[in-house]
Amino acid sequence: MSERTRKIESQLKEIVGEEVAALSDPRIHGLVTVTEVRVSPDVSVATVFYSVLDEDAEEAREGLQSAAGRIQSSVGSQTRLRRTPKLRFRPDPVVEQASKIEAALREVREENRDGDDDEK
Repeated sequence: MSERTRKIESQLKEIVGEEVAALSDPRIHGLVTVTEVRVSPDVSVATVFYSVLDEDAEEAREGLQSAAGRIQSSVGSQTRLRRTPKLRFRPDPVVEQASKIEAALREVREENRDGDDDEK
């Protein structure tokens, strides 16, 4: 990845993060964090990865996607890109995997705790 691409991704992450925080869509009522932005090689598409706390991820995706045009307009006005990338929102798979691992570990701990109580 080129230095230019990294700079664009970083700038987009900051702008989109600020715009998402300012949204008043009722479908986005929990804490939504922009975790990463990846742009296509020709910078025509930007995939925005996000994590959601205390909220339905599918509902949040719908809210974010419906606000994509407004957020994209803001990106266009705050950057010097010839063409503003089309924004696509995706839940961050890393966060989802971490949650699954945490739940599995919690289950193992509880089983071990129950087993210790049975032995006493």
